[in-house]
Amino acid sequence: MKEARFDRHILTLTLLLVSIGIVAIYSASFIFAMTRKGTPNYFLWRQMLFTVVGISLLFLITKIPLNFLSNRKFLTAIYLTQIFFLVLVFFFPKVNGAHRWIQVLGFSIQPSEFGKITAILITAYFLSKRQESKNEWNKTLLQIGLPLSLMVMLILIEKDFGMSVLIIGIATSMIFVAGIPFKKLALIALPALIIGIALVLFEPYRMQRLVGNPESDPQHSGFQVRQSLIAVGSGGIVGKSLGGGVQKRLFLPLPHTDFIFANIAEELGFIGSVVLIILFLYLGYRGFKVAMRLDNSYYSLIAFGITFWIVVQALAHIGVNIYIIPPKGVPLPLISYGGSSMISSLIGIGLLLNVSREAA
Repeated sequence: MKEARFDRHILTLTLLLVSIGIVAIYSASFIFAMTRKGTPNYFLWRQMLFTVVGISLLFLITKIPLNFLSNRKFLTAIYLTQIFFLVLVFFFPKVNGAHRWIQVLGFSIQPSEFGKITAILITAYFLSKRQESKNEWNKTLLQIGLPLSLMVMLILIEKDFGMSVLIIGIATSMIFVAGIPFKKLALIALPALIIGIALVLFEPYRMQRLVGNPESDPQHSGFQVRQSLIAVGSGGIVGKSLGGGVQKRLFLPLPHTDFIFANIAEELGFIGSVVLIILFLYLGYRGFKVAMRLDNSYYSLIAFGITFWIVVQALAHIGVNIYIIPPKGVPLPLISYGGSSMISSLIGIGLLLNVSREAA
């Protein structure tokens, strides 16, 4: 019997975005790399290594039997491994005032990046079991809420508020599309909203990001946003040409990670920016289409969760770069420099491709 094909559009879009990312990273980082590392290719070679590892894992995951993904022992092992690494970060030195990374052989691993995949698998599993056994929503919400609460709590202690919000948002969106009654959704959303507001109010730097005006303090708290807006605005319609950006010349902080869209906008202009956004939106369309065509609720929820994650994170990154949402370090999936972000994104795409085989 011939093996069903996965969605080739998703694979093509992924490889195209990754290729754009490699070019964008080199263009954004070569001056910074030369200044800090003594070679212009430092970030390029590392990102190419991350990409090779990620794509290898992507294709490996497309070969995993789907019934293995729904094995409770397998999911338990994934969850316990995730918790182990989230705890392990506290035994490594702080970086920029936060415990988020594990240092191994000159590389930094950020376990919370993989927490998005863990959250998607756990949420999809218990939601699908509710539909099979007709469980009460209260029981299902407890089954999802307890393990995810521990994960989110550890990530909050690591001082990664943005990642916590993203994981909660992904899980909540999956619960919503699974058909939870609105009243029950409000009952879980309201406490989460109150806790989120409290966390913002009790941390002055979060409050500053939320309500601060970058123009009122352009040399300090507003510096990143202001430089990003200058980069985006100066790109015009067609940009300054690839490699011709000015803001990356030690003006725009982190032009190859948290502000890579701003650098792309400066060099490729409005047209290049719109093309990039269209690619992400089309990837979202293909992913959601797969989710809607799957009869198996577990696979459908996995497809939805992964697609929601990639698209929403991409839009959040762009939103930060053009200052329509408060500044927060959010990598652009498949584009920004970073091993954990790239590898986790490609693992997620691998899962999406795997379940897409079952789409009618």
